[in-house]
Amino acid sequence: MTRILILAPYAGLKELAAAVAAEYPAAHLEVHVGNYLNGPELLLRLTAVEHFDAVITRGGTVDACRRVSSIPVIEMAVNAFDMIRVIQLSEGYTGQKALLAYPNIVSSFAQLSELLGYAVPAGSYREHQEVPALVRELRSRGCELVIGDQIVYQTAQELGMSSILLTTGAEAIRSAIEEALRLADALSNQIAAPPIHSPHIAASANSEPFAEDETILITEKNTLSPGAVHTVFPPEVMLQLTEWSDTPLPTIITGEDGMCKNDAGFLCCCFGSAKRKKLVRVNCCLIPADYDFGGLDRLLSKLLEKEELTLFLEDIHQLTVEIQRRLLPVLKRITKDSRVKLLSSSELPVEAAVNTGRLLRQLRPYLDEVRIELKPLAAYAPDIPNMVSMYLAALDVRCGTRAVGIREKGIRLLSEYRWPGNLRQFMRVLNELALGSSGAYIPENHVRHALEQEQNHYAHASLVPMDLTGSLKDIEARIIRHVMEEEGMNQAKVEKRLDISHSTLWRRLK
Repeated sequence: MTRILILAPYAGLKELAAAVAAEYPAAHLEVHVGNYLNGPELLLRLTAVEHFDAVITRGGTVDACRRVSSIPVIEMAVNAFDMIRVIQLSEGYTGQKALLAYPNIVSSFAQLSELLGYAVPAGSYREHQEVPALVRELRSRGCELVIGDQIVYQTAQELGMSSILLTTGAEAIRSAIEEALRLADALSNQIAAPPIHSPHIAASANSEPFAEDETILITEKNTLSPGAVHTVFPPEVMLQLTEWSDTPLPTIITGEDGMCKNDAGFLCCCFGSAKRKKLVRVNCCLIPADYDFGGLDRLLSKLLEKEELTLFLEDIHQLTVEIQRRLLPVLKRITKDSRVKLLSSSELPVEAAVNTGRLLRQLRPYLDEVRIELKPLAAYAPDIPNMVSMYLAALDVRCGTRAVGIREKGIRLLSEYRWPGNLRQFMRVLNELALGSSGAYIPENHVRHALEQEQNHYAHASLVPMDLTGSLKDIEARIIRHVMEEEGMNQAKVEKRLDISHSTLWRRLK
């Protein structure tokens, strides 16, 4: 039996390759995730020369694997289907865009795009080392979206740019498998190898929990990558995250539920000088009432003996005031060390959190020197067309979906919808639309149906049963707090809606 190893540089290709491999029951095909950086090491670890007759991979991973392997390495060549797909994916993006790839891909892309009437500037590179400088040059010329292979895609993300990966379709995988089978048969290189019982390599986690405390996650600086975040933020937000990540000043990220504030905080650690620091994340939602910050204090002291770090207090508004008082001495001590960057996130605006007693006033100087305030998604309506293109492209990388776009009327429906659940709702709806689509383009009626369902869900969810136990004052306070949450803690809106004065609102909340 012919044994073939498929190295997929991204997760979506692994899923697609595994599905195609099932069409060849007479051969043994294994699919692992590996790229141009870790692919050669993976071949050595799997002793591929002894256990496989051929290796299939794509892009720069082909050359990297050929340097360490004596068995044939077959390329999943980018074909016309793949190029048409990336053209369709990027069509909806309205900003300046460019392709950066190997010369043979650029040549084919230029011919095909000319036939399709798709004018996109294209540049080429021959060595991986050239890519960062070329991407920076594109950015300096005003390019907002870069289309390319894995190294181009990753480099653009590292520089805070939008990027679409030139993905591989099922046709290219089949062609490569058939070529590998023909070649293996011709070479008669049938190696009797014992069964390999681990068909997949699990992707390494970006963060490891601290052994002594489940509320703490530690991310090594060499694994801080924008690619670990699947959220697609509006361009305005991404620009702010990349430009402000270099500041050593304490930064707080605020925004409504569903605006993915903790993903935004992680991205703040992936650019500039912040990328050179270890990331320590504290999940404030998990901290119990009797939590002792001594363990965190000792951990930070130990880490600071060797390196710089960012301390990210996720959802700090979830801490009780008593726990915040216990946290205060730790922050006072570590903020004296210039090697520490303090980052936090809160669902409530800072003023509202302080005025309602959800954030200890004494903590404010240690958290609130720089603010990144995420507006509700509806405020970014003009960016929805670009965000749809970017999210569908990212979804293809993750799980190999084949939807490349949404028709214009469907895009208009998405742009006009109010998105009460913000970014998380937006991404979930796109997930469902893409997974339920049998064609390349998601039709308008699917979008309309999905949004009608969302509207119904949120309309029923707003019928919250009110707790009527306790005194009239207790019930009144619960009603006011509920209205405040509905109005995003905007006191002016609450006062207008309830027809009460500012002093009355303040007195009722005391």
